[in-house]
This record gives sequence, C-alpha cells and structure tokens, in this order.
Amino acid sequence: MKKIIIIILLVFLFPVFSVYAQKTGEVTPEYNPDTVFVFNSPRPLVRKAPSEMVYDKGVGFHLLLSGNGYGLGFFYTKHITKSLNAFASLYLSGARNTDEFEYYDPQTGQIIIPGKKNRLYLLPLMFGLNYYMLRDVLSKSFQPYLGFGVGPTFILVNPYEKEFFQAIGYTRLKIRFGSFIGLGADVTANPKTILGIDLRYYYIPYGGNGLESIKGMPIYDFGGLFLSLNFGWKF
Repeated sequence: MKKIIIIILLVFLFPVFSVYAQKTGEVTPEYNPDTVFVFNSPRPLVRKAPSEMVYDKGVGFHLLLSGNGYGLGFFYTKHITKSLNAFASLYLSGARNTDEFEYYDPQTGQIIIPGKKNRLYLLPLMFGLNYYMLRDVLSKSFQPYLGFGVGPTFILVNPYEKEFFQAIGYTRLKIRFGSFIGLGADVTANPKTILGIDLRYYYIPYGGNGLESIKGMPIYDFGGLFLSLNFGWKF
C-alpha cells in the first residue's frame, strides 16, 4: 500500500519539479544597429596595378620644327572615349619668308637680313580632337591617330629697324582664324607618360594685302607644315 502511495505522489509531483528545475531563457533582443557612426575605409581595399589605371587628363609641351625655324608649344588633353581625345594647344614660333638669309655687316658688326621690314611671331591657339586608329589591334607602345583643330591665331608684328628689346614697345597684334589637319602617334606604354610625335598642316590665311616680313614680299598664308615632339604627364 505504501508503495502505491509513493508511486502516485511521484506521478503528480514530477511535473512540478521539472518546472522549477529549468528556468526560461532570456529573450534575445532585436538587432538595433548604431546608425550614427558609419566606418568606411579611407583607401581602396584592392589596388589596381599601375598598368590598369586610367588617367583621363594630360598636360605637356611641344618642341616644334617648321619652315619658320624652331618653336615651343604647350597642350592640355582630355580623354572622351576609348578612341577619342579632346585637346587645346598653343604654339609659339617665328614667321618669315622662306628666302630670308642672315648676313654679317662688317661696317656695323651686326647680323642683318637685307630687306627685312618686320619681325613676325606666330601663336596659333587650337582646339580639336585626336582620333586613335586600331587602338585594340596595335601595341600599346604605338598608337597612331588623326587630328583636327580650329581656333584663333595671334600674330605679333614689330619693326625690324628697331633694336630687339626697343621694338617690343612698338608691337602690334593681328588676329586671324586658322585650322589644321594632322597625323601622329603616341610611342610609350607608360600609362602616366605622354611621349609622341605628330605632323600638322596649318592653314592660316591673312587676307587683304598680306603682311610683310621682307619689304615688297607680303605673306598671305601663315600656315604650313609643323613637326612636333610631344612630352607630358597624365593625371
């Protein structure tokens, strides 16, 4: 009889002990991210190799050779598409007749040009486009292109009879519209360097009675062929 009573008590009391033997766990709070502070890496986590970087702007200078002698130029270029670049360039060179020769005058001890009337200086400011041909076919170290540009040309005129520095005060400015077509090539595979050569033919009509460098031999077109070596940097 006692055994039966003990069994009955265990049957009724076991659930009670089970309830108190294990406490209910705490409810996990909902995720509440802090939206005040956002941490970003100050630099890319994966850097591109230098050969994969794209530099879409560039600046540099030209070394010029033409029928007028030597000259210097400056340029700015910007990448528009994979095969098209826009640019602005400014050349500075002398301008003269093709048959001007210097002679030594033993009486004055100076170098003179017989019949010389004016010193002329040419500054064509051109805006244009370079179209790169076969960019995906040829080597990266040789990229040929076709060029075209238009813009104002500044012509500085001062009297030859005046001493060089004295003549600066007598300088006159003439402005004419000009254009050119050209062919060139970039010859470096360095993505940060500009190195190339181009040949441009300029058409710069003066109009009217022309402008004299040699007396009685006016110049009606200040254009012609210009060969330039190009050096610069991309960024």
